[in-house]
Amino acid sequence: MKEKTRSRIASGLDRARLLAPAERLRDRWLATRAEPGPAIGPDGLPLPPPRLRQLVSGRSADAEYFIRIGEAMNASIRGAAARAGSPVEGMGAILDFGCGSGRVARHWAGLEGPEIHGCDYNEELVGWCAANLPFMRVARNELEPPAPYDDESFDLVYALSVLSHLSEPLGERWVAEYRRLLRPGGLLVVSVLGEQATHRLTAEERERFDRGELVVERPRMEGRNSCTAYHPDAYVGGSLLAGFAEVTSFDLGWPELPVMQDAYLARR
Repeated sequence: MKEKTRSRIASGLDRARLLAPAERLRDRWLATRAEPGPAIGPDGLPLPPPRLRQLVSGRSADAEYFIRIGEAMNASIRGAAARAGSPVEGMGAILDFGCGSGRVARHWAGLEGPEIHGCDYNEELVGWCAANLPFMRVARNELEPPAPYDDESFDLVYALSVLSHLSEPLGERWVAEYRRLLRPGGLLVVSVLGEQATHRLTAEERERFDRGELVVERPRMEGRNSCTAYHPDAYVGGSLLAGFAEVTSFDLGWPELPVMQDAYLARR
């Protein structure tokens, strides 16, 4: 019920053209409530300040959660790639698309073999990663494709909670762009709001979701947390990733620290 109420309030603010400033105020308030945390994480790398952690999470700026959830998602990607017969240690290059402040990417530090790249369309987050995660090559992308990379540059591209904040046309264009960036046989990992998040939907939205339709709330705000897209499994496999092979789902996170998104691995 709280999720639905928040969604209705956000939609009302969006119609009044007040959602963007309200979202900025909310993020700042949540960031000021968080404990600053240590300057250096347990991995020996700098931790981003609460405000940048909040921008990535959308819900919490807690430093321990930032580290733990990033570690869990990174481990899940490694496991999914290994089960698909393409362990990350044997790759040449990996791209974290929508890297934010390096929540997942920081856990590639020390991985021998592949180059680690990251990109995001938030210039401040890109700047923080460039200054604090020296093992990683970082670039800025625009909200619209193309990404600033050559064709067939990567063996693995992952985009976590990116498509969850895009309209259908832009989401499809970015998936096509991910395919361009992958080498033949390369892996794509995406996470979306799916069945686990349907409690947030209205009755009418749930009917559309159950018919296999993509449901997008507040598309005018795409690229921000307040634009929310819900992807049915049938839509992901039958439409969004239809140009890929070996599309499989996997759990993103750990049993004791689950991520409430549906994750998919697909091969070019």
